[in-house]
Amino acid sequence: MYLLLTQSAHVIPSFAVGRTQELIYELNRVIDSDNEYRKDFENLKVYIDSPMATTATEVFRRNAQVFDEETKEYILKGDNPLDFKNLKFTRSSQDSMMLNANKEPKVIISASGMCEAGRIRHHLKHNLWRPESTILFVGYQAVNSLGRKIYDGAPTVKIFNETI
Repeated sequence: MYLLLTQSAHVIPSFAVGRTQELIYELNRVIDSDNEYRKDFENLKVYIDSPMATTATEVFRRNAQVFDEETKEYILKGDNPLDFKNLKFTRSSQDSMMLNANKEPKVIISASGMCEAGRIRHHLKHNLWRPESTILFVGYQAVNSLGRKIYDGAPTVKIFNETI
């Protein structure tokens, strides 16, 4: 797994509220654990490329009192479950564009979850065709959505009127 994570971009379409924060939480757990995959993520940057997901994460962070008991235990140990060393948030469209210009290995979590709108479409345009990239679906893909077409293995899709 380490070799795969160090070679390319890994694009994760995600819903901005709820699912993105679950992903941050789970990645934090891997990074803080003693399991075999920890080293795969220690130096890999994870970008949350969605202004809405960034704002939602800030709201979750400010309202820790509503978390479940397991999450409260993390917080009591001094660990913020919605943050880790290589987690970066992008708000500006310029920062978002730089993610596709920068060829360093990375994980990009971006909205929209079904790939119908938002910055995820730009990341798909720049990475979908690359055999070394991963597109990881973590949520439902409605019939006829761009996400579902990709998930079902369509050989080509249209993104911004361009065949990819």
